[in-house]
Amino acid sequence: MMKTIYISLCKFLFVLSSVVGCALVHAADIEIFPDDSFETAVENLNPGDTLTVHAGTYVDSGRISIAVKGTQNSPVTIQAAAGEQRPLITRDAGDAAQNTINIEGAEFLTISGLEISSNGGDGINMSGNPSYITIEDLIIHDISVGINFRSSMHHITVRRNQIFSTNDTGEGMYVGCNNATCAVSESLIENNWIYNTLAATQGDGIEIKKGSHSNIIRDNVIYDTNYPCILLYGTEGNPRNIVEGNVMWNCGDSGIQVAADSVIRNNIILDGPGNGINSQPHQGATPTNLELTHNTIIGGNPCIRLSDWDNKQGLIFANNAVYCPSGSFAVGGLTGVAVSGNIFEPATGSFPSAGYATGRSESQDFINAAGRNVYPTSDSPLIGAGDPTYATSSDFNGTTRLSSVDAGAYAWTTTTNPGWQVAPGFKDADPAPTLMLDASPTTIEFQGQSSLSWSTTNAVTCEASGDWSGSKPTSGQETVGPLGETSDFGLSCTNADSISVTRNVTITVAQTPTNPPPTLELSASATSVPLNNAAMLAWNSTETSSCLASNAWSGTKSVTGNESTGALSGDATFTLECTGLGGSISRSVTVQVQPETSSANNPTTGTGAITWLNMMLIVAIGLRLPRKTPKISTARGNID
Repeated sequence: MMKTIYISLCKFLFVLSSVVGCALVHAADIEIFPDDSFETAVENLNPGDTLTVHAGTYVDSGRISIAVKGTQNSPVTIQAAAGEQRPLITRDAGDAAQNTINIEGAEFLTISGLEISSNGGDGINMSGNPSYITIEDLIIHDISVGINFRSSMHHITVRRNQIFSTNDTGEGMYVGCNNATCAVSESLIENNWIYNTLAATQGDGIEIKKGSHSNIIRDNVIYDTNYPCILLYGTEGNPRNIVEGNVMWNCGDSGIQVAADSVIRNNIILDGPGNGINSQPHQGATPTNLELTHNTIIGGNPCIRLSDWDNKQGLIFANNAVYCPSGSFAVGGLTGVAVSGNIFEPATGSFPSAGYATGRSESQDFINAAGRNVYPTSDSPLIGAGDPTYATSSDFNGTTRLSSVDAGAYAWTTTTNPGWQVAPGFKDADPAPTLMLDASPTTIEFQGQSSLSWSTTNAVTCEASGDWSGSKPTSGQETVGPLGETSDFGLSCTNADSISVTRNVTITVAQTPTNPPPTLELSASATSVPLNNAAMLAWNSTETSSCLASNAWSGTKSVTGNESTGALSGDATFTLECTGLGGSISRSVTVQVQPETSSANNPTTGTGAITWLNMMLIVAIGLRLPRKTPKISTARGNID
């Protein structure tokens, strides 16, 4: 029976919540056993729930639909019980064919650790525009399509799943819809092991349909397929898909078939019955905007097929190693195509001779090509043959490439292959680190911000470069900005064996404004001073880089400062002009000198004033004194 180990307090307070109108979140840890219904359990999940499935076989007759919408803070997890045999989720063979698990519009959901088989339907079928789904560590077999992406969706991570023994159309992964009626974007398909689709009517390993874009397909091991191991169409003008670090062999029709809008790099394609790499028009997509770099192709018939490449835009074929025992190439015109730094064996007239050098043989140039070890020998002509213009930052192992660029999928660093040995299984026997680095958003306004997020596997240290720096944790998130210009952010992460992987992301500043105009303020501590006195000048400017004085002063001045006028003997005008990227600005201030006055001629000041007052005082005293009668001296006859 189903056993609930924990149910949140919200459920206990359900009655209270209905009274007060609160929206309380239900979150539970749930365990189920073989007598329980897997269908019932998954269809009753709520945001934040974790469902643990114990060992045993689960067979439900009803249609299993997972539609729960978790959130970033309350994700939903369906997982196998730790330390037990994988639980098997399957369908009753006597029922009509059904998909084993349908994911329909779910969000923030992780499914891990299960074994899945079917009775004629798909292992997992996703529809209804789901997002933020992680499907990992599953074993999926005896199904039609292993994992089917059947509607528009984004941020889907599919990693470390083993898919085999398909039937009906039989793709390992079918990503998108015919004729771009839906599109899968911004998703990651990595480190999966896909094989034996030979009983299918089609049986591609991974098929990326027209219109799906911005996806990464890396580090997958794919072999024994009925159709191409990897097939891509075009993105309908959207950002390109990236296919890197994959290895494949015995692929029906082609190792990789690609029409347009893709970066195909650091892949290894070994002997198969058809094309090694095939690029041609397909379902309305014409070869454009396509880079094939640093791939190693051994065998094929033809080894390379390039059709309708002549005079097309954005086509690059560079730094590849193509060893073609059949000597078969099917290549049309290459006018306008960048062809450089390749190694071919034998020489071929299908490519311009300036675009390649000739190798020796598989046995001489690789460690053990017959044993799927195509790491270069120490004297291989691949070493140093690549064109740095088209070099990838790291190789098939995740090893950082040096300034001397080697052709093919590997960068030569030691006499023996320092990474994983190609073999059936997951690409992690001696795991190189993997790194995912994203920016959201990737285009911002001037002085805007963006969030960098990254995650790794098998890494112990990470170091930032470009427009950020320093040691970083092996997973994390960081806000950058404000940014005034388009910026590049690099991150290199290294495992315990010193093998590193590097990823870069560019944040584009959509619009940079014109340079702002300068400003300038100029003032004097006094605009009128006595003769031979001084005033202080002060000025402040913004958006300037230099200032020049004129009129009553001269010379170069700082953009902000103060200075004495010195003793002034007359009126003086001081002019300052400051210049910046946004132009020039000029300001002036005038300091007047007060006129000189003479104290001798001023009736109110100085010694003259004293004389004048004395005269007035004498007159006033004289007017006020009484008159005396003259005294007549009779003795002398004089008047006194």
